[in-house]
Amino acid sequence: MSKNSTDQMVLMAQMMADSDDHRLKMRLDSYLPLLFIVVVGIIVTIIALYSAIQWENHVEITIAETNERAYYNEANRNLTTQKQNTNAIRGFIESSSFVDADEFKSFSLRLLGAHSNIEFVATLNYKNLNYIEPASESRQTHLQYLVNHITPLVRNHANENAFINLQFPGDSIKYVAHILILPSEKPEAPMIIISAAPLPSLISGMTSTQHAHLTLTDSFGLSTSVDINSHIKDVDLYVSQYDFDDTHLTLATQNTLETLQSASFLKWILVAFSLVFTISLCIQFIVARRSIKNLANLAVQRANDLTAINSDLTDEIFSRIEFQAELLSKNQKIQNMNKQLEEAQNQLIQQEKLASLGQLAAGVAHEINNPVGFINSNLTMLKKYADRALELITTLDASLSGIADEDLMTTINQKKKALKIDSIKRNMLAVIDESMEGVTRVKQIVQDLKDFSRIDEAEWQWTDLHAGIDSTLNIAWNEIKYKAVVHKEYGELPNVECVPSQINQVIMNLLVNSAHAMENSGNIYLRTSAQKDTITIEVEDDGCGIPEKIIGKIFDPFFTTKEVGKGTGLGLSLSYGIIKKHNGELSVKSRPGEGTTFTITLPISRKLSDDKAA
Repeated sequence: MSKNSTDQMVLMAQMMADSDDHRLKMRLDSYLPLLFIVVVGIIVTIIALYSAIQWENHVEITIAETNERAYYNEANRNLTTQKQNTNAIRGFIESSSFVDADEFKSFSLRLLGAHSNIEFVATLNYKNLNYIEPASESRQTHLQYLVNHITPLVRNHANENAFINLQFPGDSIKYVAHILILPSEKPEAPMIIISAAPLPSLISGMTSTQHAHLTLTDSFGLSTSVDINSHIKDVDLYVSQYDFDDTHLTLATQNTLETLQSASFLKWILVAFSLVFTISLCIQFIVARRSIKNLANLAVQRANDLTAINSDLTDEIFSRIEFQAELLSKNQKIQNMNKQLEEAQNQLIQQEKLASLGQLAAGVAHEINNPVGFINSNLTMLKKYADRALELITTLDASLSGIADEDLMTTINQKKKALKIDSIKRNMLAVIDESMEGVTRVKQIVQDLKDFSRIDEAEWQWTDLHAGIDSTLNIAWNEIKYKAVVHKEYGELPNVECVPSQINQVIMNLLVNSAHAMENSGNIYLRTSAQKDTITIEVEDDGCGIPEKIIGKIFDPFFTTKEVGKGTGLGLSLSYGIIKKHNGELSVKSRPGEGTTFTITLPISRKLSDDKAA
């Protein structure tokens, strides 16, 4: 065999090997997505199982804490009711020098309500009675036991509150009772007021479907226990302890509820769902892979057919595109002209509104200032009269203190009390001062309204911008006060030559926009500073900020992010135009979620601004 033949055979073998490697690589590449889906499914299953276990633990802890609070509130309510009953009986007994058994029984029956869980109340060693019936007829035979059992125990505890555990002879019911120990004529037998309830009733409202074990240690160190709903299987008891006065309560309750069972069941549902979801994805991938292969072949055939058709339509499409481009250019020019006309019209309307506001402010100020002047003058005189009247009352009080006629003094004091003379002496001057302060505020608001509109000063003039900002802030205060706290950081500014009413309008627009940017509440910072030939005003807020994609449009006419009917989109556009007419600059910086800062730069002198523009 020749060397060339050998080389050809080697080359063919290498080509076949490369082809086999390429096919194997393509096959592996085709199954990589399937392997990825399986791995992702396993990871999702593990995450779902872990999340379900954590959620189950969280639910168990939450329910346990909720039960503990509920049991505490229930026990606290019932023990507090017992204390209220004993104190009520004490007040009833001390209100009269003698109380017979019928009176006590009639009063005590009213203390036993359907919602109180109190079974009986009683009083021992009462000085006017040898024997007092408990409110419940079935407990009359236990009175002597109460006397013999409690009296020696509390003999040295007069004027004390205490809780005690009770169980009458021959009776399976265990009671918890609040006793109020009062001194009596016989030190060895102090008077004792009792309000008792069955021990299980402390948590009777909470144990309808659960098992509970209740242990109560009373004020004398005696402990008693009771099981509630003992027929329910004791699966998992949650133990809680707390103190009430001198008592120590230990409560163990069943914590295996339907909610926990549902949480455990949900865990396995999530695992099963994750496995089914993964298997479904694998099946869908295999089916979709076959369908995509068939669709790819069909798409190639359709693409060849469409290429031939598209070549015939290309020339016609190009000609129509050129015609539409020319038409769009002309339409754009018309729209720009209409937009300019609308902007000019709205600027004229805004200026006319401002002029009307100024005329209205001047008229209202004149009409309000006259009656306000009368009121202020009258309040001043009224304060002088009040001072004299108070001086007279003080003199009369001093003179009346020496009158010996007790009947006359009683009549005078009763009349002073009926007329509330002491209250008048304390509050008269304060009421007048508050009224005068209100009149001063009305005068200031009217003056601020005139300063804001300045219809009589619509020409260029030298003005104090700080005064204008303060007046504008007063006018806009109703829009701002519930949304933001205003911080003034004023620098030293010279008087600036400008149209004050227009600058006030710009400040108003920026303040209102800042207030509207607050979702709940925030801060607005007003800063001023002076440079060589210019001054700077900054209005900064920590509101929602302006998204980067629209910040370049905010000065366009009719652009607004507010709901339909709540904004015209002209406020910032008009403000930008006003500052430009003053040969100044209005710029904005904003970060979404952090806040926005508007910066106004104005030339100090109109002459300097004209020279700069020239």
